[in-house]
Amino acid sequence: MKPVKAPSSRRALQRGATLLEGMAAAAVFALGISGTFGGLIVASQQNADARRLAHASAIATQVRAGLQSQGRARLLGPTGPLSASYCTTSDAAVLKLAGGLETFIGTDDTCVVDLDAYESAVPTDLDLVPSYAQEDRDAFRRVLVWQHTEEIDTVAVVVSFKSAGQRRFIKQHVALYNPLENGAGVEL
Repeated sequence: MKPVKAPSSRRALQRGATLLEGMAAAAVFALGISGTFGGLIVASQQNADARRLAHASAIATQVRAGLQSQGRARLLGPTGPLSASYCTTSDAAVLKLAGGLETFIGTDDTCVVDLDAYESAVPTDLDLVPSYAQEDRDAFRRVLVWQHTEEIDTVAVVVSFKSAGQRRFIKQHVALYNPLENGAGVEL
């Protein structure tokens, strides 16, 4: 019978090195996987923000089209959203929704109109966007920043929503010309 040899110290070292190499490889793999998942989460959040921005832009376009189709006379009339009774120059919560345009408040004839509050207060036939969905009302806020002059009224449509703990803003502008002042006798 042959005596059994004890494993050489070289062979034991090789086994230990293999175990350490395997553990290091597993750690690198786990780090790579966690980075990949983190990247997927960030990409998903950016896609959701892009969808919300596109939707907010579409809402602003609808409001702008509503302003243009209603016409200056109706918008400035006693039941219109740009009448003095719906304007604010002091409501801090509404001014904050103007997305930086509230800095124009204090100049002559400039105010902010909370379009959501206006449409909640008037009959639905006076809504600028009659088909504005309730889920959009819950997710987005709409305000108008109106600067009145005799010849041209400029209106900024501001649509905002919360994203990652902060408010994001989409702004579109429209000019409403006074037909008595522009020489054409029509609203352009």
